[in-house]
Amino acid sequence: MIALLLIALFAVSAPQTAASVDVVLLVDVSDSFTIGGFTRDKAMVTAPAGALADAIQRGDRVRIGTFGSTLALDDRALEDAAAVRDAAAALAEHLGGPSPVWDALDAAGKALEPGNRRRGIILVTDGRATGNRLGFEEVLAKLKAAHLPVFVVSLDKAGGRPIPDPGARLEQLAQQTGGVCFFVERKALPAAVTRAVATLRAR
Repeated sequence: MIALLLIALFAVSAPQTAASVDVVLLVDVSDSFTIGGFTRDKAMVTAPAGALADAIQRGDRVRIGTFGSTLALDDRALEDAAAVRDAAAALAEHLGGPSPVWDALDAAGKALEPGNRRRGIILVTDGRATGNRLGFEEVLAKLKAAHLPVFVVSLDKAGGRPIPDPGARLEQLAQQTGGVCFFVERKALPAAVTRAVATLRAR
């Protein structure tokens, strides 16, 4: 009887294993995002990727992607911090071009396979979509059907948001897929990525 009580108490007090995540980080490297009010440099890719690398735990899988002149999404599932940083450094060599946000989200959704991990997409962008083959509503419907939350990280720009405000569509994207939309200053971008991973893992 005493032994059974000890086992029960241990089961209650033992820490719960954190859920593993399967995440795609998509970073906008288009002209509007890397020139429009921000310094055009590789840190636009490496800073959020570094935050993701720091948040990785055993059992997690991540992919890094960028979109601009080309849509580049690593087809390998990365499982350690060094690999994530190396992939980001390679992708950061190519900046500029249009902004196929919706096409990039569609590709990210296809890369996330069903499984036991908590799946989600972290999107770093200003929301100014150009050069897409697919439309916003079509991609939104796909993400909702696949139960893939999108965590949007968008940088606030000096002088306020433009009209029409692309941020409104980003908020809709996050809300309707079950994600969260963060509007932050550039120095807070890594912290927003960390928060997105923690939020996904806690679900």
